[in-house]
Parts: sequence; C-alpha cells; structure tokens
Amino acid sequence: MKNIFTILIICILIGCKENPKKETAEKESFSLKGTINGDYSDYIYLNYGNVKDSTKVLNNSFEFNGMVKTPIPGSLNLQGYYTSADIYIENSDILIQADFKTQIQNEIKYNVLKINDIKGSYSARIQNEYKEFYQANQNKENFKSLLYEKLKSFIEENKNHPLSGTILAENALIEPVLTKSELIEIYAKIDTTQQNKEDLEMFKMGIANLDEYGINKPFLKFTLPNSKGKNDDTTSFLGKTTLVDFWASWCRPCRIKHPDLIRLKKKFEKDNFDIVSVSIDDNKKNWIQAIAKDNLTWTNLIDFDKQVYNELGIQGIPFNYLIDENEIVLGINLSIIEIEKIVSEKASR
Repeated sequence: MKNIFTILIICILIGCKENPKKETAEKESFSLKGTINGDYSDYIYLNYGNVKDSTKVLNNSFEFNGMVKTPIPGSLNLQGYYTSADIYIENSDILIQADFKTQIQNEIKYNVLKINDIKGSYSARIQNEYKEFYQANQNKENFKSLLYEKLKSFIEENKNHPLSGTILAENALIEPVLTKSELIEIYAKIDTTQQNKEDLEMFKMGIANLDEYGINKPFLKFTLPNSKGKNDDTTSFLGKTTLVDFWASWCRPCRIKHPDLIRLKKKFEKDNFDIVSVSIDDNKKNWIQAIAKDNLTWTNLIDFDKQVYNELGIQGIPFNYLIDENEIVLGINLSIIEIEKIVSEKASR
C-alpha cells in the first residue's frame, strides 16, 4: 500500500533565508549521484514523469543525469521485488546517501532502499523543514494558527513547486486541521498549472468532505456486516466516544498499529471509550484470521465493496475518525497521542 500520507508528513517551512531560484537558476540539467551502504551491485532505477532510467551500481555508487523543466516527484527502486524511495528531481547537483537491506514479506524477499541524506536539493530541504516544524508543533494548543500562517508564507514563496499542491491535498483530505475557507484561501495562491492533477483532485475531494463529514460535523451513517455475520449500524456509537479505524489484513502499517489500539482501549475502557474497526478486505477468510491473530476484541465490520470508504473520500489506510457520543466528528486521521489527549480531556470533564 502506498499510503498517500506514507508518501509526505505535513510540516511547515521555517527560517528559509535563501531565494529558491538561487539554487536552480544557473542549472539547466541535473546530476543525481548516490552511495549505497550494503551489499548491492545490481541495477537501480530512477522514475520521474514519463521517464524510467536505469544504471548499474558499481562499488556502492551510481549516477543519473538528465533535465527537467520544473521540480517533479520521482522515485528510486532496486531490481526485483522492491519498495520505492521517493525523491524530487530538479535541475541541480543532487547527492544522496542510502542504505540497502532485504526484507521478507508474505514469503517474498524485497530489496529495500532507504534514503538517509540528500544534499543539493531545494525540494528535499523544504520537505525536511516541514517535517521538523510539524513534529515540533503538532501537539501545541495553537498548532492550527501556526499551520495556517506558515502555509500561507510557504505557498507565497513556492507557488510553482508541486510540493505546494501535495501539502494542500494532504491538509484537505488526509490531515484536515484547517477550515474549508482557510484552505480555499491558501489554495488560491498556488499556480495550479504546475501541480500534479492527482493532488488537485485530492484537494477538491477533501474540501467536499469537509462540508459533509468534517470536524464538528455529523459522521456518516452506515450499516455493515460484522465478524459474526450480522449487521451493525452507527447507532451503536451513541453514548460513547468511538474510534472508527479503517484497515485491511494486507496493510502492514495498519497491523503494526493494532498493539497501540489495544493499549488505548484498555487505558480508557472505564471512560466510555470504544473502538470499531472497518476493514476493506475483499477476502473474508483473511479478515477473520487477522482479527484473531491481532486480538481485536472490539466490534469488527467489513466494507466489502468500499461504499463507506469511498463515500468518506478515504484515499489510503490506516485512516480513522474519532466520534463523540452524539456521532459528531472530533478528529480525523489522528495519531495515538492525539487520540489519547482528546479522550483524556473528555474523561476529566
């Protein structure tokens, strides 16, 4: 699964003193040089736009050369079964340092490339600055206002960069913290001709969902079959603070989160808190086996045809909604820390 959210953590630009044009204005082409720690000597592939280039890794080193009109999202991957490493391609001299390892998943050996450091890339620098800001400020009470101000300044300075569209799409659909009007105001500043169509569509979908099922709005009413073969509907949420967690048996990040959810359920079991897991599996046997293996003792529902998933506009899993006792949305796609904070505050009232 490629989780759009596993693709970019939403953070904010701070302290950017250099003019973005200074880093790329004198370059009409790019060179991408890298070193790989680990025993790998096969081909490495660079993908961006309609281009798929390849070269042999020799003495743990490789190099690509080319030209792009504007910065563009790309990825690096190794031979065979692989996991991709995302990277922006821009006309500059880019140096990367990466690690290689193999990983067994479902009895298949994957070649994993993990980028540890990127130099000479303006795109990588602003991504890192976003990440640092988000991690430092996400739990602050005034994070919403900080995010709003920083996004405005970032878009002003990078209205042509495709990262702007990605960030706004994530804000609207994956991590909706700002209001619809705030997002539309910021969106008006970007150059949409330089953005990825998928990001623009995600933004529009997210804005539409903020009208229907956003924070402080009534949650979607639905009925789905449970693990015992009977139907459950959202009236079961009434009277409880409920985490509605979307997942699937084949989604490794979803499965990794289950121990944290079990701990969360146990911590707040006396505080009128519950969890409802909604799977988008298309194989009932795999779903039932995963429930048993992960010890999910709460209500488990399955959305075979993804009607609920699609109605909510979800683009990737894991994904969650925190609902209050009156089925009003308290938060969307929250971290465990954020869920604990909200439930603790409600329990102390």
